[in-house]
Amino acid sequence: MINPLEEKIDMLTDIKIGRDKALRIFSEIGDNDPIEPQIMQRYFQYYFYDRAKEMDYPLSSRQIGRDDTLLNLLSENNLNCGSNPNSHLLQQSFMEAGKVFKTIDAPTEAIIVPFGKKGRKIIADLCSVVKDFNVKHYYELIKMAQRYSVNVYPNIFKKLFAAKAIHEIQEGEGIYYLNEQFYSSEFGMSIEKVSKADFLNI
Repeated sequence: MINPLEEKIDMLTDIKIGRDKALRIFSEIGDNDPIEPQIMQRYFQYYFYDRAKEMDYPLSSRQIGRDDTLLNLLSENNLNCGSNPNSHLLQQSFMEAGKVFKTIDAPTEAIIVPFGKKGRKIIADLCSVVKDFNVKHYYELIKMAQRYSVNVYPNIFKKLFAAKAIHEIQEGEGIYYLNEQFYSSEFGMSIEKVSKADFLNI
């Protein structure tokens, strides 16, 4: 086990708890082999099962307007105000879950760019998918769009939004694409129309 005594991991909650539970195990087992099945079982009891409620990742009303859990948002989502078991639409709140949970806390926004024919086609398909909605096809498009997305910081996002350079693929989706007039195959994304000389390379 690596014991990073000099590392400041207070903000990395799961790593800190994992380290503390491992130290507890080592203090209890003495000279016994730490990878014996019963000892490993005890570690996971401490780390997972004793923290079962935490593992649902509780969310407060301050975060999403009600008390809930990340697990519920991504599974049954029985608190979804539009929940309808007979609906063909997904009940999960993927966008809401994505807003409140970030593995790496980077304050950036993803924007799909019209890179090449493929990038332009993905944007066009996402913008028209509502006409003939298909969950599997929509998911595949979103997955492909990740390869054609760039992350920008809030100040750049605001400039692009003010310049009407970005638009939602569908109203309320929170997924944005870049207007082709603000993209150059030579320079990349621009905060002004590509006919002008000032470019922002991402």
